[in-house]
Amino acid sequence: MGHPAPGTDREDGPGPSLARVHHHLTISEQQPAFTLTTAAEPAHSLCTIAPQAGATDRQTVYTVHDGYGRFIGQVTHERSPRGIRQAWRIEDADRQYSVTAYKGNIRGWITYWAFSPFWVILALLDLLNGGTHSSWWLWDKPRRAHWRTRSSNGPRKPALDFKSGRYRADTGLLDANLIYAQAVLYGA
Repeated sequence: MGHPAPGTDREDGPGPSLARVHHHLTISEQQPAFTLTTAAEPAHSLCTIAPQAGATDRQTVYTVHDGYGRFIGQVTHERSPRGIRQAWRIEDADRQYSVTAYKGNIRGWITYWAFSPFWVILALLDLLNGGTHSSWWLWDKPRRAHWRTRSSNGPRKPALDFKSGRYRADTGLLDANLIYAQAVLYGA
């Protein structure tokens, strides 16, 4: 059974899903790990996402094929150049566009580490207020990400932006199916 794709709700509340995600538990790397179908017609496949053979500890590459089996691009998950944060890179099949994002921003990471000594106090306050499970804001690491193209003039407009569980995308730069694939992998 499929599940709604992450970040597909509207700003005025939950809305109709754009896609449904089907997770496949396979051992073979020839089989897709995820299949995305339209929410209205679950039999219509939007794209498939499969890990490439030869993944290392530092890098995993996922190939993305459209609903007709045509290769449309790849998503790479690795460490940042300094090895501190997670990095995500999306490349289309024609290699016209390559966008990269790093998990969390500097302000988010500074806040995360500045409040870490107070986590015990915050957890106790949460329990005293009737919280039976820890809140996402209490323990979760920064997740915000901007997928940007790089140029000699510096960063450009984001092709994809993830903030507070929502994605905003420029479909003029990236294929919509690559955006869906990145959203699924980032949330997995």
